[in-house]
Amino acid sequence: MNNGPECPQKRSDISEIASQSHDELVSWRCLWRRLGSKIRVPLWLLLVFSILFYVAIKYRAESNLLTVFLSYLPAWTLASLPVFCLLTSVIFANWRLSFASAVVAVTGTLWLGGFHLRVPWRERQSVKELQTLKVMTYNRGQGASRVLGDFQRQIDADIAVFQDAGRRLSQISEMPEFSGFRHGQQVGEFVLISRWPIVESAALDLDWTETPGRRYRAGCRTIVDWDGTLVAVYNLHLPTPRDLLYWYASRGTFLYGLLGLVPGTPLAERHLLYLRPWRARVEMISRISALVRDEVVPVVLMGDLNMPPAGESYQILCDLMQDAHMAAGSGFGSTFPANLRSIARVGSPWLRIDHIFLSGHWKVILCESGLNYSSQHLPVGAILRLR
Repeated sequence: MNNGPECPQKRSDISEIASQSHDELVSWRCLWRRLGSKIRVPLWLLLVFSILFYVAIKYRAESNLLTVFLSYLPAWTLASLPVFCLLTSVIFANWRLSFASAVVAVTGTLWLGGFHLRVPWRERQSVKELQTLKVMTYNRGQGASRVLGDFQRQIDADIAVFQDAGRRLSQISEMPEFSGFRHGQQVGEFVLISRWPIVESAALDLDWTETPGRRYRAGCRTIVDWDGTLVAVYNLHLPTPRDLLYWYASRGTFLYGLLGLVPGTPLAERHLLYLRPWRARVEMISRISALVRDEVVPVVLMGDLNMPPAGESYQILCDLMQDAHMAAGSGFGSTFPANLRSIARVGSPWLRIDHIFLSGHWKVILCESGLNYSSQHLPVGAILRLR
């Protein structure tokens, strides 16, 4: 059978179909590029907003319910906006925006999480040859003796302070790891044990401004005679925001941080009402900072501050003192929550709320947190020497 005469027609049909397909492809490409060009500016604005949002959380978290709520979440969750920009820009092949988004996501996570990259110092190689003071802090409330013993063998502290340790002075002192500690004192939940003599001690009862007339025992101030040098040791435990944060999460109360932005409205008044406990925390930290500023001896401030490395409270302390972790720590130094058993354990601990702050008299040689995750809080220790 001869189909010769039909071949030119078939070739014409095929050519027409190919031409239509090519036109449709070109049309889709044009549409895609046009969409990419239109979305470019909003993505850049969203990235700039992410940076400003990071700054607000880092320095002024307690001024807004949304930012203070987010400051207690894992730092990597706050990278959602730049990650969205990253994924979208990759889809539209905008590589400059992709790179910028990746940089903002990574640096924002490290910055808000209080990440520090420790550089080996020559001094660390000769710590035993220096006159150093080793200190540690541990919330003993839901802790474990094994965690404490392991960390003391690791850090070999000279002064150790504990919170939530009511009636546990004798129990801690009798541990083999603390057999060389001949001096100890307890004030309520606060315990201090030391290789060096205790000169004086007093409770820190401060005003809690959320409730007029209420006093809150924020800690204990102790003077220790360290080989002829008097050292003021502050053992602190600030109010836990756990119930507030659970309430915000379950009822969406943190959204008042957005709904109450317009001054003079009922929502704004409700927002200010919900901010009162956070402003009270800032004022308490300010009062503690004033006490430290008046000290005439070297100061070591330690404890469970229930405060992430972000927000106004943290910045108040950093303006006056040095954060031992940021001076000589490694990584995020997270201390809480460390003993989760559910799926939430992935990524835990994710908060550094147990801190060591130091006056300018000290140089920090090393700061470490515990690695045994069988207690709610992890202990934190530091090796110090006078400048």
